[in-house]
Amino acid sequence: MTTPTFTSSLRLEPLFPRHRGLLLTMFEDSRVWTYLDGSPADAEKTTTRFIDAAELSRSATGLGIWTAFLRADSADGRLPSGTFVGIGGVRTLCADLWNLGLSIAPAAWGRGYATELATAAVSAAQVSFPNRTVTARTLTKNAGSERALINAGLQVVWKGPSAAHPGEEARILTDRQPRGSELEWLIHAS
Repeated sequence: MTTPTFTSSLRLEPLFPRHRGLLLTMFEDSRVWTYLDGSPADAEKTTTRFIDAAELSRSATGLGIWTAFLRADSADGRLPSGTFVGIGGVRTLCADLWNLGLSIAPAAWGRGYATELATAAVSAAQVSFPNRTVTARTLTKNAGSERALINAGLQVVWKGPSAAHPGEEARILTDRQPRGSELEWLIHAS
């Protein structure tokens, strides 16, 4: 989808190279890296990876990662209309799996925007490809993301040691019971 999608608070636009500066600023914030692989020094590489993944998924399926902006001033007036909230959406992992990912700018944390973004992504994925499993992987320490994913309709189907983050516990959430070897594949990628 190349046209904006709207939730009650957000305008969601497909992630394009023109959004590079917004992503770089978010990924240069050390608070964001608490939940990602690497460090703020990896901001440029991570930005490129997200933009490339969004374009690849969008060209293959019509869906990809969105950039999220406020439609109106936040209720408390601290964030004006048009504020960049973060990125999120689904991208293909393999033929039968979507990966739902979110990265919210710290100024927008704790305001429910992650839930709105995740809910829109799950809905778009289920409407466009109803037989494809929507998955998400998060670290246990990221309780806010896990709450947003559960509020968007996903449920925890596995928890255990993270393969990508040694010493951390991960959780895998899906919108349905994983089929065949899907869960095993997700565990090894968590």
